[in-house]
Amino acid sequence: MGLTDYLAQQFPVINAHWDEVQSRFTAKKVPAGTTLLTEGDVATNLYFILSGAARLSHSSADREITLQFFFENQIVASFESFYLNQPSGFALTCFEASDLLVLSKTDFDWLRQTYPEIEPEVTRFVCERFITYRKILFNQLEQSPVERYQNLVENEPEILDRVPLHLVASYLGITPVSLSRIRARLK
Repeated sequence: MGLTDYLAQQFPVINAHWDEVQSRFTAKKVPAGTTLLTEGDVATNLYFILSGAARLSHSSADREITLQFFFENQIVASFESFYLNQPSGFALTCFEASDLLVLSKTDFDWLRQTYPEIEPEVTRFVCERFITYRKILFNQLEQSPVERYQNLVENEPEILDRVPLHLVASYLGITPVSLSRIRARLK
């Protein structure tokens, strides 16, 4: 098993040294509903999604909020927890059966020490991820629920095709009932 073309393009250093580093990645198949990281635990793995889907979420006293969905060719972890070795404010759950490549923190650190030229690739990737989170937060603050739903329809239709509606509602920051009303009104 090798890196997908997309991941190879994102991380050319790993791709160039795949024969030497592939043993550091563990293939893992998980059924739908598998929790990869529990909120409050320290993230010790990065997950490369080869097939399937996952979500990053946060629970508060009265609701659960989905921050982002991840599909094929995406990397997911609680990056702040992973980098800083601190408890995660997020849970990571596969909501579809998924095939993953898992890279442990120990092996990630080995990669960085063995191939220091990977650092700019990792920095770029993490910066892009945080820019995505900032955009999601600003959309939540600046757009109405209807605008957020319309934005999802236009820009991320895969979410509507693959994600259960109650999870879509938590991603949009609304209740499932509100999502049903919006969908009915816009049809």
